[in-house]
This record gives sequence, C-alpha cells and structure tokens, in this order.
Amino acid sequence: MADAVQGSIRRGGAILPSTVQLNEFGEQLVAGGFPQATEMVRRGNGWGTMATAAIAGLVIRPSTIAALELWNGYGTNGRSLIVDRVFAFNLVSTNVVEGFSLWAMVTKAKAAPSSASLAVSGLSGKTYGGPVVNAVGTTVVDNGWFPWTQAYQKGAGGVVPFGATIGEVNGRIIVPPQCSLCLHVVSSLVGQTFTTGAFWYEEQITLE
Repeated sequence: MADAVQGSIRRGGAILPSTVQLNEFGEQLVAGGFPQATEMVRRGNGWGTMATAAIAGLVIRPSTIAALELWNGYGTNGRSLIVDRVFAFNLVSTNVVEGFSLWAMVTKAKAAPSSASLAVSGLSGKTYGGPVVNAVGTTVVDNGWFPWTQAYQKGAGGVVPFGATIGEVNGRIIVPPQCSLCLHVVSSLVGQTFTTGAFWYEEQITLE
C-alpha cells in the first residue's frame, strides 16, 4: 500500500481531508496563499495603539524614561505580546537639518504602570478586552535599549508636522507576561516632538 501524507483544509468552519503533494524527492510543495500575517489577524489577536500627546525626543541614548510603555498584564504563563511593528511620528520639527530614530526595550517583570487609557484598535475590527496597559512618560529600569528603525533625515526647511519612521519587527520582540515594551525616540535636536506606537499579537506560547 502506498504511503500518503494527509492534511486538513479549513473552509467555512468545516474541516476537509486532503492529500499533501510531494515532489519526486519527497519534498512538500508549499505555496503562500494570503499575504504575511493575514492568518494572525484573521484569528482576531492583532492589536495596535499610539500615543496621542507628543513627547520631546531624547538627544542621548534612552535609559530610565519610556515615552510609551505597553505592559503585558496577562498572568504568569499567560499570553505573550508578539510585536509586529513599532513606529514614531514627528509631530513638531524645526527648520534646520535634523534626524531621528526609534529605540525599544523589553523590561523584566514589573508592576503595572498608571494607565494612559489610550485607545487600542483591533486589526480586524474587534473591540479590545485584554489586560495590556498603555502608559506614557514612565520611569523604568534600563534593561537594554536598542534602535529599531532607520534614522529619518530631513533637510533644512520648516515642516510641521513631519514624517514617520517605522520598524518592521516581525516577531523579533516578544513581551512576556508582566513585562513591558518601552519606546522612545532619539533625535538630533532639542525641540522635536513625537508620538510613538506599536502593533502586536497576543498568543499563548512557550518561552524557553
């Protein structure tokens, strides 16, 4: 009897059996269907938030102040936040040459910050009911900040507001339960202000 590799097709809530196709070397033939991250969003676990009040960028490396903090309020062994994108929008710029980049950090387990009550938007239209707490201008313990976006450079000339810089994280940052994602902007000049934000997925995963 010939061996067959079986799979299942999910269609309209029904599970239909199917045979998985292999080539002459026994390699499975796989083709991407939907765009990247469609399945994550389809399951209703994709969320995003953004600060509404602009905070001045730092002219030094971030340390103990987070412009935006997203605290994972799930209990121990609960869901983690898998970060998809981070971004910063330059609300106020100056009329000289300037640049900025967005930095991020994941804290160790900590207490919840005071909530800023920023709106959390569902990437598939759902209403958020999870325990993530967003806060602005918080004091945190430096656990290692790193730049996550390319520097955004502009020439001389007053432009208010100006552009945004985006970091495609694609899951390379994971925020465990009771930990926080922290964001801040490093800018070339005093006087530039920014609103920051992030998109994430909430999933039950094993952290090793």
